[in-house]
Amino acid sequence: MALLKVVLDANVIVSAIFGGYPRKALLKALTECKLYYNEDIEQELNLLTDELRHKLTPKERKEFKNIIKEILSFGEKVQTTRKLPISRDTKDNSYLETCLEVEADFLITGDRDLLEIPKEKLEDLSNLKIIKPRQFVEDVS
Repeated sequence: MALLKVVLDANVIVSAIFGGYPRKALLKALTECKLYYNEDIEQELNLLTDELRHKLTPKERKEFKNIIKEILSFGEKVQTTRKLPISRDTKDNSYLETCLEVEADFLITGDRDLLEIPKEKLEDLSNLKIIKPRQFVEDVS
């Protein structure tokens, strides 16, 4: 059986560092699925470490960046070829474009802008399921 193709939202990756279902979803994706990301997702993750400069020490930020780099090393970086103006938050479209490029099975996110996209707007992504980390952990096998 082919591995499930998964795209993880940056909020799930960052939240995974602190535990809970995001961590369980990340570990499941890394060990049981094929993880994909694109340049925009990588940039968003790197920018998040800069945004945390008031909450983390320089040493913690460096560790955080190393963790992000390590997580991404398990995934495959892809070049997206189509733009999808679907989400009400335009930066979230990058996740959908990555899903389209690799024909992803799941987009795992806690972002309401992605979770609330009407199914009819996802006609090019008819096989994609946009779900929360908990649902991915408990319901996907």
